[in-house]
Amino acid sequence: MSDILVLGAFVSFLIFLLIRKHRKYAALLGWTFMILNLMSEIPSLFREGNFLYPVMALLSLPFLAITAERLIQNDPTILQFSRAAAIATIIYIPFAFIPLLHDTLIAIVVGQAFTLITALGHNPQLFSWDVIAENGFYNQIILGCTGILAIAMLLGVALSAEKLSIRQALTAFLFIVPTIWVLNLFRVSIVFIAVSNTWFGSFPDPRPDAIGDANFFWAHNVFAEALAIVVMLLLAWGLCRIIPGLAGFARELLGVYWDRVRGVGQALQRALSR
Repeated sequence: MSDILVLGAFVSFLIFLLIRKHRKYAALLGWTFMILNLMSEIPSLFREGNFLYPVMALLSLPFLAITAERLIQNDPTILQFSRAAAIATIIYIPFAFIPLLHDTLIAIVVGQAFTLITALGHNPQLFSWDVIAENGFYNQIILGCTGILAIAMLLGVALSAEKLSIRQALTAFLFIVPTIWVLNLFRVSIVFIAVSNTWFGSFPDPRPDAIGDANFFWAHNVFAEALAIVVMLLLAWGLCRIIPGLAGFARELLGVYWDRVRGVGQALQRALSR
């Protein structure tokens, strides 16, 4: 089902980018497929001890309602936001569904991460083409470990800008891709070292059905995820320096959702005070 939803988002956003007539409905369909896919993954995310994405999935429901309302009204800010999502989807999906691209990207990350872990003074073993092992810890590198999603998201934001010059587009590309690639290699390597060396062996495990220690939970799901959010915000700030119009777009986008949430909150407050 997840693959069908992802492909549905891909086709919908492709139509949105290519066909101007009724594009708001194509964008709305694309957002709907994306959020349904996120919702469908909640059970597996909870089993993995990942709490960030389930929270995002729950918040995505009011987000979809506001987005749908503003798309129907042809809100230019939400249309640009949808363009960013569409571009990101078009970039990411081929790596998810084309085996040659998928496997090649993972193999490159495995090879470079293996080299970096070794350079940091450790002795990993290449258990298989996509699994690195050390001290009894076997870490399979999947597409989510390659940084391609973050690259696609930020490229989508950059390329969605109005009146984007070729120089700005090229500068944004050179800023986003190498930076995320290098930082992601360090993320993968440090998480691997942290888990294989049991840095967080004494930390409590908040997962009720967890088996074994909490090393991976704290290294990957807490510290690495939190740091990734900070890095993405810093990179977004850097993009605003390269493409000044993105700063205004960000303020307008936050304003759209904040004003609608505040309006609903005030309406509920008035209803409860009666």
